Amino acid sequence: MMEGGSDIQDEGEGMAKTSVDIDMEKLDKVRGILGTESIRETISAAFREVIRMAAVRDLVALGESGAFDFLLEPGAEERMWG
Repeated sequence: MMEGGSDIQDEGEGMAKTSVDIDMEKLDKVRGILGTESIRETISAAFREVIRMAAVRDLVALGESGAFDFLLEPGAEERMWG
């Protein structure tokens, strides 16, 4: 099934099939970094890594906003763990 006139075909179960041009030099570099072999595995691992990096950025932003400052207060460990 085509979505919105794009070249993406809905394969169901959260998957889609599409055709894209890929820079093979970059793909090979990413394969080396992620330790993957197939194009599909490399793209999936790259997506997971980008999502992980965003979560880390969010956690850092929380820390910078002071969300965890209470952990630095004297007696914080005792209050948390009894």
